[in-house]
Amino acid sequence: MVEIVRADDNPACLHFCVTARPNSVSGHSGWLIAMAILIPSCTIAGIIFFTIGAWPVSLFMGLPIVGLSAAFYSVERHAGDFERITLDGDRLILDRHTLGWDQHLEFNSYWVQVALHPTAVGGGNMLALVSHGKEVAFGQLMSDEERETLGRELKRWLAKTRH
Repeated sequence: MVEIVRADDNPACLHFCVTARPNSVSGHSGWLIAMAILIPSCTIAGIIFFTIGAWPVSLFMGLPIVGLSAAFYSVERHAGDFERITLDGDRLILDRHTLGWDQHLEFNSYWVQVALHPTAVGGGNMLALVSHGKEVAFGQLMSDEERETLGRELKRWLAKTRH
C-alpha cells in the first residue's frame, strides 16, 4: 500500500511525502475467520479418515491449522513496517522501519539523484537514491509500477527544488 501526500504546487510550500507499507491480511479477525472454517473442516475430515481405518491420516489434520497460524503470525509481525520518503525544502529524508530495525537518512535535495535500475533476479526494477557516490535502495514494499511512478514523481519534485 502506497500513500502519497503532496502540497499544492506553490514553490513556497514545497512538501512531498510517500509512505509505503506492506499489504496485510485482516489481522486477528481474519485469523479467527480462517480458523472458524479450517478447524471444523479438518476435524470432520479427520473423523472420516479415522472411521474408515486410515487413522494415521487423521493425525496430520492439524498441520494446516498450525501452518496457517504461523503464516498469519509472520505477516502480522511485519504489519507495522514502512518506508517513507519526505521532500521538505532542501532536505530529502528517508525513514525505514522493519521489525527490530530503524533507519533515518537525510540527503541534500539539490545533490540527490533518483535512479531506476533493472534487477537481475525476478526481472523487476530497483528504485535508488544516489548522492555523493553512495546508493540507497528504496521501494522494497512497492510493486514495479509503483516504483516507476514514484521515480517519475520524485524526479519532478526534485527538479522543482532546484529552480
